[in-house]
Amino acid sequence: MGQRDWRALKRDATRRRLTEATYELIAEHGYDTVSVADIAETADVSVPTFYAYFRTKEHVVLPDQDLAWISAHLARTPADLPLPERIRIGLHGIVADIEEHARAESVRRWQLVRAQPVLQRRAYERERASARALAEVLGVDLATSAGAADVVVLSACMSASTTAFLRWAETGGSRPLAELIDEAFAALRSI
Repeated sequence: MGQRDWRALKRDATRRRLTEATYELIAEHGYDTVSVADIAETADVSVPTFYAYFRTKEHVVLPDQDLAWISAHLARTPADLPLPERIRIGLHGIVADIEEHARAESVRRWQLVRAQPVLQRRAYERERASARALAEVLGVDLATSAGAADVVVLSACMSASTTAFLRWAETGGSRPLAELIDEAFAALRSI
């Protein structure tokens, strides 16, 4: 495997500095009082550089979903399963990745989301964007009754996922996230 491009390494380092500066400042001063200018200054970048990486402060805490990553997990699920089951299984794969690589950061992120209404709105925006993107990946045709039903199912599944992450944050990450996802999807099956 070849070395990564130095520009990609620099971009990753800048993104990490901005993210860490955001969390550090929020921990010290509270979410509402931290500005983009404060974050940029702490990360030793300009405000325009901040905006080259993130649209808003909310996007630092909850960046846009990596839809290729999500789609890859979904693609590894059996296509003959019902859509909610495919999504649940795909989420288990995503959770395994989070547990292995970014557990502490993810708990911290979702605890902040749970505490901040503006971040809860961002979570719901992200959930809707994920449902739209998954519908596109799956080739759902909204003009058909079946396609419209699939969009409703996708939206409900994304909402169940967000609920599981918020519950996980509520427990400080002490409950297994996969178990919380299973509980949320069981609730979906019960309606």
